[in-house]
Amino acid sequence: MINKTTFAAVLMAVGLAGAASAQAQSWGSMGKDALSSATSSATSSAKSAGMGMMSNMLPSLSSASTSNITGILGYCVQNNVLQGAQSTAASSVLGNLTQKDSITSSSGYSAGQNGLLQTGNNQMFSLANLKGELKSKLCNMVLNKAQSFL
Repeated sequence: MINKTTFAAVLMAVGLAGAASAQAQSWGSMGKDALSSATSSATSSAKSAGMGMMSNMLPSLSSASTSNITGILGYCVQNNVLQGAQSTAASSVLGNLTQKDSITSSSGYSAGQNGLLQTGNNQMFSLANLKGELKSKLCNMVLNKAQSFL
């Protein structure tokens, strides 16, 4: 099921691309290149705007415990969400944080390993609901937060 924000972003992308197409058609003699350029520019702008709106949908990490952040980092590593140098850094940070007994024995850590982020007031946010760039962005945020614990 598509949520309202995603639907709004899709509508905006379609609307901007259509407007660019109509504008390019009214330019007449400027030809196909103008149409292609205008449509591409509008679509790119719409995607950026949509991604910006969706990035705002990510939860804050401020209420998550150190144990929960460590568990989430483990989830991100286990599911290969982070790539390259970020993956290497995440594995190193994870190794350092999990050496502490109080971290791995916590229920917050267990929840994190299952992809559940503590968002405060006994609420959880499931990373399973995120796809692609949003999941990667959240895992990068978690990595940065986890590094601050070292």
